[in-house]
Amino acid sequence: MSIFKFLKTAVRLMNYKESNKFVSINSTKKLVHNNNILDISIRTIKNSYNKTGSLVFKDKLKQEVGFKFVYSKGFNSFGFKEKVDVIFCNIHSQVTAIYSNFKPNKFTSLHEDTYSIFVLANNTNKYLNIKKNDFLTTSK
Repeated sequence: MSIFKFLKTAVRLMNYKESNKFVSINSTKKLVHNNNILDISIRTIKNSYNKTGSLVFKDKLKQEVGFKFVYSKGFNSFGFKEKVDVIFCNIHSQVTAIYSNFKPNKFTSLHEDTYSIFVLANNTNKYLNIKKNDFLTTSK
């Protein structure tokens, strides 16, 4: 009986690992700023567990990598080691608020109309010239 349970658990773990690999490969998309596709890969994060695994305690955030938080109204940078740029977008992908050089271990204010939050490397929004009311989305 215990061998059956062991094999059943092993098969579940193998299937779980394979499905996670499939999801992580397809979860990276390109950043689109005002209908221009940029060379920045964006990974979508939907829960706090994924945030902890992919963002927290990273030494340096690369310029060509960014993160998108879905269904968030605010952002905290606990566990970060460097400054980041935080961009808030509403449900229509329009930029509503921008935090440049956001310091580690800080909270943003609560934004009720926010649907998604983009986290980019330090000074990326100045380089890309992102302003309020611009459109910021992701595309494959």
